[in-house]
Amino acid sequence: MRLSLLLLVAALSAGAARGQPPVPVPPAGGKLTAEYYSQSCPRAERIIAEVVQSKQMANPTTAAAVLRVFFHDCFVSGCDASVLIASNQFAKSEHDAEINHSLPGDAFDAVTRAKLALELECPGVVSCADILALASRVLVTMTGGPRYPVPLGRKDSLSSSPTAPDVELPHTNFTVDRLIQMFAAKGFTVQELVALSGAHTLGFSHCKEFADRLFNYRDKGGKLEPFDPSMNPSYAKGLQVACKDYLNDSTIAAFNDIMTPGKFDNMYFLNLQRGLGLLSTDEELWTDPRTKPFVQLYAANATTFFDDFGRAMEKLSLLGVKTGADGEIRRRCDTYNHGPMPK
Repeated sequence: MRLSLLLLVAALSAGAARGQPPVPVPPAGGKLTAEYYSQSCPRAERIIAEVVQSKQMANPTTAAAVLRVFFHDCFVSGCDASVLIASNQFAKSEHDAEINHSLPGDAFDAVTRAKLALELECPGVVSCADILALASRVLVTMTGGPRYPVPLGRKDSLSSSPTAPDVELPHTNFTVDRLIQMFAAKGFTVQELVALSGAHTLGFSHCKEFADRLFNYRDKGGKLEPFDPSMNPSYAKGLQVACKDYLNDSTIAAFNDIMTPGKFDNMYFLNLQRGLGLLSTDEELWTDPRTKPFVQLYAANATTFFDDFGRAMEKLSLLGVKTGADGEIRRRCDTYNHGPMPK
């Protein structure tokens, strides 16, 4: 299939009840609350839900797309809609980062549609950052996943770095060591790293992201193998056929979860145990002794996965939020109201 890369490597929290860090509170002076728009735009959540649900029904890749863009936003300078800023002839943005070149258009379109609807209902009130956070929850729930709290009141960023994403976001060829270090720097635990990786239960990845497992694969000793021997042989051979022209066609892609690709469930973890992990980072979660117990936990208990994923998404949604004078409410999500703040 020829679809955009919808990779999301993410994280979840097991909660303070299991001896892990609690969900962080907003910055000092912040006023994030579930009822933030109850007076200023009481139908905000309903409008966002109606728009993105309609988009998902028309384009079933939207859920994975929005989740990926949400993660890319929050992990770079915080959940502030900086990823939504479009580059132009005068200024570059996060769109210019190589890792963001393949961000799926369905996600940006969904947010844009929701913003237009909200501007008609209550102009200048709801931030693009809040729209992206709420849209992510709507789509997780719509595809079968958990409903979790989304505190509101984020402001939109006044800047967008073209270089930060390539430094701050995880790449598909990272080792578990590097992933653990990267997530720890953002305040996430090993267990959280494993669990939001479960968002790979939705979406697709381009063949170029995992072709090194399929063609001219060499083991750690340098021995040439027909494919990565950790993969299920039938699965690997099928992917070789599907991806044979990936060098000539960069749009060729495969499901992250071949069993239930459009459903948010715990099948991703079950697949890892069967050699059906698509990316090398997926496989390493199953083989590394620090992460394997959590893969086993979520494969065995979908309820635990859902509970922990929801807590982690709430935690992620509070990462580096802007409030007060640190941000603005954009009239359009792809551009600042008065130009970017000087650096």
